[in-house]
Amino acid sequence: MVKSWKRYGVVNALALRNISRRYYRALCQAGLVALLAFALTGGSLLAASLLSGTRSTAARLGADALLVPAGYENKAEGALLRGEPSAFYFEPALAARLMAADGIEQVSPQLFIASFDSPHCSSVVQFIGFDPKTDFVISPWLSEKLQGGLPAGEIVVGNSILGTPGQKLTFFNRQYTVAAKLERTGMGFDTSVFADMPTAQVALRDYAALGGENVPDGSGVVSSLVVDVKPGVKLDDFARSIRYDFRQEGVGVVLTQAMLGDVSHDLNALLKLFGVLIVLLWVIAAGVLAILFSVSVNERKREFGVYRALGATRRQLTRVVLSESALVSFAGALLGAALVCVIYFPFGTAIGLSADIPYLRPSGAVLAGLIGGGFILAFVTGPLASLRSTGKIGRLATYALTREGE
Repeated sequence: MVKSWKRYGVVNALALRNISRRYYRALCQAGLVALLAFALTGGSLLAASLLSGTRSTAARLGADALLVPAGYENKAEGALLRGEPSAFYFEPALAARLMAADGIEQVSPQLFIASFDSPHCSSVVQFIGFDPKTDFVISPWLSEKLQGGLPAGEIVVGNSILGTPGQKLTFFNRQYTVAAKLERTGMGFDTSVFADMPTAQVALRDYAALGGENVPDGSGVVSSLVVDVKPGVKLDDFARSIRYDFRQEGVGVVLTQAMLGDVSHDLNALLKLFGVLIVLLWVIAAGVLAILFSVSVNERKREFGVYRALGATRRQLTRVVLSESALVSFAGALLGAALVCVIYFPFGTAIGLSADIPYLRPSGAVLAGLIGGGFILAFVTGPLASLRSTGKIGRLATYALTREGE
């Protein structure tokens, strides 16, 4: 056993010396493996985060449809999926009529207010008011943080908002106490603020007093109605009926299944593109590495012939070349995985949001598995690419190696 370890130590020492003598070629090989590791690991992390965000969004959008003013369907989707601050309103009388429309099983109002980028507000957010008595979308997951319900005049903030429970934040020149902070959801709720409807109505009046536009008069102002339809009612039929019955008033319908379907379609297209690019890059990297190792072996035939003349076995020569490729690949894969971590953890959310798809970082175990998997796959590419070259060394005789190098 001791002799075996000594032999491996000699092989590794010889491999390291050979790498240092040909450091330029080793740097090129390591750089190629690093690029491969970066693409494999980074692509996997980004894809997993987008998948996680989409699943989280589907789990939290617990309504069949949203009723909004006609022309504001895209703004409603942007507010929910990406937290883009928006402000749009129904007249109180129209909201009351919509709540009594045919085919509705349960309905609850929401109020959207876009905060200002000014000293009047702590930050630019989507301020969302909801009715705890009728709400079936927001309340279920708010209850995870607030066992006794949301106190009047207090707010719950999304995970991306700077604010902790007990801290006071200012919106429209009025201070609100933070009652709780949500876990990350990967959707627009991360940059939203939640309050009960009376508190949101106060915020709306403050918003109007500071110059907010198109705010209807009355205390029953709402921005949207979240709706669950009755069993047996087809969503497409319900949407057509609402649009037709309220065509004069102008009512738009956002079906959550269709909205998530669009997101899933975009995500699937993006994942397919990732997959094709990664496979293509792996094939190119493996081919280039194989060529580099083959060229290196051909240039070193005289060197290998001398080793054979000094008593080195074919297996030992093979180990030297495999050790060189393994050491170079290890360094490259480690560098690539490290670069991904440096970029992904601080900037991953911003990169994901630029794709207009909900983004949520997976659990630590999933992240570790993806990083480790990308590292291993990139690492083994080097030794695999060198197998053909090492096999050629093993088959050549000492005399032929020496003669070809002369």
